[in-house]
Amino acid sequence: MTVPFERTRALNSAKEFLEAMLDPKQTPRTPRWMRGKAKAILRHYPGLCEIEMAHKALPEVFGPVPPFPRLSASEQTQGVIDASKAADL
Repeated sequence: MTVPFERTRALNSAKEFLEAMLDPKQTPRTPRWMRGKAKAILRHYPGLCEIEMAHKALPEVFGPVPPFPRLSASEQTQGVIDASKAADL
């Protein structure tokens, strides 16, 4: 089961991946057509502001955006964030 925090993290990770696809220094052997596709996808990809608005409108679907301020996270979401941080230690 995907929790809201994980869905938001996946969106952010996908954006970072697509941005890396555009940088020839990070991904030197990426074909030109693939860079073009990544650029086209990023053109309409939601930014942190849009993801935060989605979180506020639908907190059961989207988690808060990094750095995950306690004021914007629900108690349930904050519990998942805290558990995730504890697991990383």
